[in-house]
Amino acid sequence: MNFTASDGPSRHQPFNWEMTAFELVVFICIYRSPTPLLLDEVRREVSLWFERVIGSEDLKGCIEYMLGRRWLLQSGDRLRASNGGRIIARPLVNGLIRMLDQGTRLLDVALMMSILRLTHDQLANPVEDDG
Repeated sequence: MNFTASDGPSRHQPFNWEMTAFELVVFICIYRSPTPLLLDEVRREVSLWFERVIGSEDLKGCIEYMLGRRWLLQSGDRLRASNGGRIIARPLVNGLIRMLDQGTRLLDVALMMSILRLTHDQLANPVEDDG
């Protein structure tokens, strides 16, 4: 396969999992919160995780894209996770844990998801969506 300089990057992902690593982090931040979050609350938390300031405009663009994909839902000026986002995030989180495990099976997926405050059942089973 040959690529030329005019070939643009593709966002094609297998199994229709078109969520970037950064989008997954933003989704998990919002998903784990017991209450819907303000954009600035998400920005502060994600900035702490990456140990660098995430710009408001950068996060706003990401959130707008995720709202458009219906991975997130907006309630006034607050954000919460949707069932569609949960369906996309679950196999990605499982895959990341297994990648970190490097095939040793020393990391238990259920235990790691528990540490991340994500349960397999929560990501797998839908909740009532407003959207």
